Amino acid sequence: MGVTLAKQVAVGLCDLESGRSLTVKIDLGESAVLDSYIREDDLVLTGEETPEAPVRTQAYIRGLTEDSACELILSRQTSLLDHAAPIEIKLTAGEFYRLAAGHLVEAKSNQEPGEEVALAAYLDDETACCVLVYPGDADEIFVEPSHLTIRSFTQSLEKGVIRRIRIRLFFLPIAQLEATLGGKLSEFCQSELPLTT
Repeated sequence: MGVTLAKQVAVGLCDLESGRSLTVKIDLGESAVLDSYIREDDLVLTGEETPEAPVRTQAYIRGLTEDSACELILSRQTSLLDHAAPIEIKLTAGEFYRLAAGHLVEAKSNQEPGEEVALAAYLDDETACCVLVYPGDADEIFVEPSHLTIRSFTQSLEKGVIRRIRIRLFFLPIAQLEATLGGKLSEFCQSELPLTT
């Protein structure tokens, strides 16, 4: 099926135990024509390179049923010698925290977020949506009241080189965050990149 790639793709997450939900928006920045299909627990979107949008985009939205999680695997490639094509992942929630040295601290904007990025978006007093970013995949983090934006691919892409980012999302009770979020991040960082072809 061929459709037009909108400027944003919205991914709805729902925690069946608590009934809480969250919409994650992926701002691809450039429009293109894409194919979309479902393969097992994956929704796959492929955008083709055009003169107006000289970048090929693939988005795998993968359901991880055994972990009650969702993984976003986003990749970009260009045939140009030098082309920047940022992607933004946006969340809306009440408050945002980041795991630092085993403790949750208030998340702040950071243009050099470092290798270990584990964030918690508080949906209410009991439940948070956790956001794990694979090491080195977050170029910038912007925190505003009720909004969190993770930017990747901010540097120019090299011709023919495929750049990829991975983000894992899941719900946790706030009371369990400090005790379990570090372990979840370690597991994610050690996990192999799934096949996406």
